Amino acid sequence: MFAFIVVASFVALGFWQLDRLDQRRAANDLIEARSAEILVLDAAPAPSGGEADLDYRAAEAEVRFLEPDFARIANRSQGGVAGEHVVAIVELADGSALAVNRGFVPLDDPRPLDPLPDGPTRVEGWLRATVERGLFGATDEGAGDLLPRFDTERLSFRLGRPLPPVWLQLATPPGVEDPSRTTGSVPEPVPLPPLDDGPHLGYAVQWFIFATLGTVFYGLLLVRRARGHGAAITVAAGAART
Repeated sequence: MFAFIVVASFVALGFWQLDRLDQRRAANDLIEARSAEILVLDAAPAPSGGEADLDYRAAEAEVRFLEPDFARIANRSQGGVAGEHVVAIVELADGSALAVNRGFVPLDDPRPLDPLPDGPTRVEGWLRATVERGLFGATDEGAGDLLPRFDTERLSFRLGRPLPPVWLQLATPPGVEDPSRTTGSVPEPVPLPPLDDGPHLGYAVQWFIFATLGTVFYGLLLVRRARGHGAAITVAAGAART
């Protein structure tokens, strides 16, 4: 019974990874579709069906930076390096405010943040939905400038003025039009997630291999046990005749 449960668990984990693969491919298709057409932001975006409708939508806007280093998002990583994301607050053409992720700063990096252009400047990137606290997520106590997640509601509370439930992830530093010239920028631009299949197919194959090996091993064990039991019966029968 135990062996059956183990093998069934391996099979279930394999199909779970295949389901994760389908989800990832669907997400990749969504990102590609939403990044194909640029949304020009003259006012704070107002998603009609919820902030998820604008997630990963390519966008650009002419803004004025109000708070260049308003807060930091903790426990981020990029290229295998631990660090933080820099949150800025910008003002759009209609006077509304929008939270912006300027990019990644490694921990203990002594370099100052790159200076921002004076006055209005054009920025581009993609919109991301606000990140709400999960069941086991860290809490935000409301003190200091270090936050556990990009929660626009908490940012709005700290700012003292409303923010839309989406924020803009900058593709390049403000004032830099050529993405190839961002090397050495502080903060470093945060790229889109890789649009590939990830490790899910490989993991699924591994789980199905484990299930197959478990079945074969348990079958051989049963055969060996049956042969041993048959041999014991034959010895007992021979002893009884003598």
